[in-house]
Amino acid sequence: MTSKQLRNSSANSIANTSKDTTDTANSDLATMSDAEDVPLERSISAPEPGDYTYEDAHSIDPAILSAPASPSINPSLMPRIFTQLSFSLDSFISQNLEEDFTDLPVLASQVYNNLRSDLSKTKHQLSHHVDTTKRQIRHQVDNTANNLKSQVDTSIMIWKKNMKKASVVRFMDKVAFTLGMFECCCTPWLVSQYPEWIPFVHTVQSALLIAVNVVVVLYLYVFPQSQALFGAVWLLSLGPLAFAIVTWRNSLVLHSLDKVTSVYIHMSPPVTLYVVRWLYPDPDHTRYPALKNMDVLPTVSSLQAAIALYLTWQVAYYLFVVVIKREKVKAGKRVTSYTWLLNDPHGGMISRAAHTFGEKYSILTFMGLQLIYTFVTCLFALLLYRNFKLNTMFLVSLFIVSVWNGASYYMEVFSKQYEKQLSKLAVEVSSAVAANQLARDQSEEHRLEQHLERELKSETDKKND
Repeated sequence: MTSKQLRNSSANSIANTSKDTTDTANSDLATMSDAEDVPLERSISAPEPGDYTYEDAHSIDPAILSAPASPSINPSLMPRIFTQLSFSLDSFISQNLEEDFTDLPVLASQVYNNLRSDLSKTKHQLSHHVDTTKRQIRHQVDNTANNLKSQVDTSIMIWKKNMKKASVVRFMDKVAFTLGMFECCCTPWLVSQYPEWIPFVHTVQSALLIAVNVVVVLYLYVFPQSQALFGAVWLLSLGPLAFAIVTWRNSLVLHSLDKVTSVYIHMSPPVTLYVVRWLYPDPDHTRYPALKNMDVLPTVSSLQAAIALYLTWQVAYYLFVVVIKREKVKAGKRVTSYTWLLNDPHGGMISRAAHTFGEKYSILTFMGLQLIYTFVTCLFALLLYRNFKLNTMFLVSLFIVSVWNGASYYMEVFSKQYEKQLSKLAVEVSSAVAANQLARDQSEEHRLEQHLERELKSETDKKND
């Protein structure tokens, strides 16, 4: 049903209703003929709330208003007439438009489904675009990283190749020897003349090599008042770290930068703390207040702090070496304390003890043995804190051991390496001389061939003439 048909139907219904209402009003007037006339100003009263007023008639179709009405209608009945007209109109609209609105939920559902489908398509397209962009960015990043890694690997290979040249090896050996001699001469001089400079020199040189050096630097500059921290660094430095010179067979080989560095790692913290304890020119201990009135190290707290630091380092080292770098260690690309001691080709005492419970538990066994070793050496370090002479003799003995190991290395290993390098250099020189001689011979043969060709050509020309 169209809106025009709806308006026409509404107008006809209202007209019929108006006619019926008019007839009813006339009959009511007939029964009320004997009644007293009601004054006009009293009959037209204000309508009740919700009633239709006279002004509402302007909203009715003109065809309805043109319907004949009795001139004898009392004006007081007009509100009742309009009320009935309004009720008839509402009834008509509710009856005729109900069928038109029954399809509204279906239409709304269709619109909702269409919107949802469009939204899903848009979301899928956007997700596909984002995934494509992410793949492109990841591909570009991977290519850039691979190119950079390739360039770095190439540079490292070139650097390693250059470092293996005989001239470079000899130069690095000279540098290592010079630095080693400088360290051996300057350290005793500083200890005797300017002991207050030893902590600073240790900090500059260590910049950081192993975990104990970190803790020593923390005590020297951050927590100089902590007795527990001083006790821990004293026990670890004068205990397992110092004894490692013997355990690891550190060698003072001045021509090897690696070996000089290794000796320094294990000697510098003990010497630094030795100076702080016995030789530092500060009798009131204002710079390191932890040593004030501490003639004896607190045994329990110092051991607890030292073992706690050791276990922290051991767990971190185990995770890094055994878990994170497992593949590199297996491939032989990284040498660790585990692989060096456990795979000792000479079958040393440590290697045999670590394999007591089999290859599967060798690392755990080694860690347990190292914990016992740390505890025992820390007990010895407690004695060193009480006795200046014993402490001095201990450090001198460690230095002598490193020198002895270095002398053995020179006689047994280093000389052989130089012999190999010299032999290799001699082979290279011989090859170069042979190649040069061969080139000369070939050049001489070439000149002879050219001379013979010219002679043959001249003889041929003479015969032709």
